[in-house]
Amino acid sequence: MARQPSALPKISRPRLFGVLPRVRLFELLDERREHAVIWVCGPPGAGKTTLVASWLEGREIAGIWYQVDSGDADPATFFYYLGLAATRAGSGKHRPLPVLAPEYLPDLEGFSRRFFRELFRRLPETAALVLDNYQEVAVEGALHQVIEAAASEIPEGHNLIVVSRSDPPPCLSRIALASGVATIDWPELKLTLEETRQIAGSKLALDEDMLVRLHRNSNGWAAGLTLMVERLKRAGLAPEAIDAETREAVFNYLSGVIFEKTAPENRHVLICTAFLPQVTPTMAEKLTGNSGAGKLLEWLYRRHLFTDRRVDGEPIYQYHALFREFLLARARELYTAEGAPSWQPMRPPCWKHPDTSKTRSRCIAMPDGSTQQLRWSWLTPHGFWRRVACRRCGNGSTRCRAT
Repeated sequence: MARQPSALPKISRPRLFGVLPRVRLFELLDERREHAVIWVCGPPGAGKTTLVASWLEGREIAGIWYQVDSGDADPATFFYYLGLAATRAGSGKHRPLPVLAPEYLPDLEGFSRRFFRELFRRLPETAALVLDNYQEVAVEGALHQVIEAAASEIPEGHNLIVVSRSDPPPCLSRIALASGVATIDWPELKLTLEETRQIAGSKLALDEDMLVRLHRNSNGWAAGLTLMVERLKRAGLAPEAIDAETREAVFNYLSGVIFEKTAPENRHVLICTAFLPQVTPTMAEKLTGNSGAGKLLEWLYRRHLFTDRRVDGEPIYQYHALFREFLLARARELYTAEGAPSWQPMRPPCWKHPDTSKTRSRCIAMPDGSTQQLRWSWLTPHGFWRRVACRRCGNGSTRCRAT
């Protein structure tokens, strides 16, 4: 008897322990199965992977789970591991699927079509192929071409389910126009108050007021709620401490997942723009002196990294409440009167109004038509918390020590 390949984590479905079945989203996934591709996207910790894995388990849907990583930038690596997964999922009666040899590279699309046509033929009826962490694929990665070919070879009753922090790439637009792609995104993934009650209530005895506060503080974010509940279990349930305790747990998570992995110059953009409730690319660039600030905001939005966007002429960005609180807290830590980080932004001594070339002003026009008063000293490493006015712009008699 042929020996089965070992269960590599890369091609194994995640193990689940004590997961709450999210019936509301299970039914939504049931409805979306009529589409060939289901794209589940949202911020880190939104419960995407757990949702899909628990739905497959609850509905007893067979198939293949594939963990995408940076190594899959080489399509040959992707096909190799996917072939191993197909061997594990099959009955053992078939020959191994072909590997991507160099002679097939000139016709990558044709090879991909033949590969997936045979792969789905071997899988049980109603099976699903899941690609988790698809955001690891580079924007210009060849794997997008492979997935586009795969989507065109999915037989009726089967599905390709993609779990990602990013929206579907442009290469899938042709399939999306043919109604072949269904999405489940952040507004649908957010926990409802009832789901918060079930998750938190299974671990702690909470009154309704504390449940509502947890739900408000977490804003429907599954990872945030879990961190808050675990923190409360360790620290106790003192009502006066619930906000401070839960925020510290979430801030530690955000620091490790986003902030510490960001380049220093981009951290400065994040912190400066957090002082505004809403910000446009033009405002961000003027505020930080960084010509790439607008691109960073768009990247955060596209990757579902706690940033919302609406388009009314120029795009307007807004950080999620918890993320904005975290950034402002980091500002207090990083920018003190005693010193500053080793990096310094390029900056003018005072700001001009971003929408006019008139005389210098401390007011910045907001997207909703209101104005936001900012003193330049708030937005420089040496003057963040001094709040001194600058004589040069006529907003006070005290000399601005940040300039």
